[in-house]
Amino acid sequence: MQKNVKTTVAKGMKTILDTVLKTEANTTSCAIMFQPKAPEELMKYRRNK
Repeated sequence: MQKNVKTTVAKGMKTILDTVLKTEANTTSCAIMFQPKAPEELMKYRRNK
């Protein structure tokens, strides 16, 4: 039963983190602040490739 709970929690966390990454990959930031170049791995989460 404990393994089942861990698996369920892990799947839920993955879904949440994927959603956050997709949101962050598709938002823009303020032009005044410095923003380093995004890593190429982040491109798989963008809507417009």
